[in-house]
Amino acid sequence: MPNGKKHKRHKMATHKRKKRLRKNRHKKK
Repeated sequence: MPNGKKHKRHKMATHKRKKRLRKNRHKKK
C-alpha cells in the first residue's frame, strides 16, 4: 500500500513538470 502512495506522489511531480513545460511552450509562442 505505501508503494502505491509513493507512486501517486511521483505522478504529481510529473504533472508539475509537464505544467512547467507547457508554460515554457506558451512563452516561446
